[in-house]
Amino acid sequence: MDWADVGRAAALLLAAAVVGFFAIASEREARSSWNPAARGKRRLIVLSVVLGLFGWLAMASAAIPLTSVIAGDTVTGSAQPTSPGLVDAGIPTSTANPKPAAPDPLQQLKPGDCVEVPMQPATDPDGSPTWKPGSPAPADCNTIDANYRVLQNSPDPCSGPLYKLETTRKDHAGKQLYHLCLAFDWRVGFCYDTAHMDEPSKVACDTPGDHIVKATAVFENSTDGSACPRDGQGAVWVVWDKRQMTVCFRGGDKPGS
Repeated sequence: MDWADVGRAAALLLAAAVVGFFAIASEREARSSWNPAARGKRRLIVLSVVLGLFGWLAMASAAIPLTSVIAGDTVTGSAQPTSPGLVDAGIPTSTANPKPAAPDPLQQLKPGDCVEVPMQPATDPDGSPTWKPGSPAPADCNTIDANYRVLQNSPDPCSGPLYKLETTRKDHAGKQLYHLCLAFDWRVGFCYDTAHMDEPSKVACDTPGDHIVKATAVFENSTDGSACPRDGQGAVWVVWDKRQMTVCFRGGDKPGS
């Protein structure tokens, strides 16, 4: 706002007021005296009106900047750039790649690790009884739930005669995450219910039953039971020719019969 303009406008308004005062006095004198000469002073009224008009215009022109200042931002100082730490609402602060999904726990299994595979009775297309395996889950080998162990976990086909089950999984892009080759977990010191010898189950050793046996030795790549322990408390063994494996038991004379 220019204060000099305001001063000039005020001076014009003051001059208009003074001239107008004398003009009004002269007009009153003319009316009272009927003096034509006095009436000529009416020109002072016109002059006061003109001066007043210019004074108000000058005041208005000086007041416009004042109004804009009042209506706008009155904080002093120069504008500063936005702080780098401030962002518009809703705009992500990072363009980094999203955190990758946690790996499947089965993908981390190594040969010798154990899994639990739920087994349900089923029927083959020809009507023969069989077993339908469920989804495997990692398990502690020292628990009775761990009924299978990992022989290999790689993209390669299952090899060797011991494997009985295999399970694979691929990601959305078709990349193989794991290929597990599994064998039943015969483990020395654990007890088994061998009523169904094609799919036995681990049980607590105090479980009653005619087919509850305790594994005393496991021989892989062997079909000879002569090396099984014999201590006069009853001993028997089972040989799997195809799998090249012999398991020695104690506690039942005819496991699986």
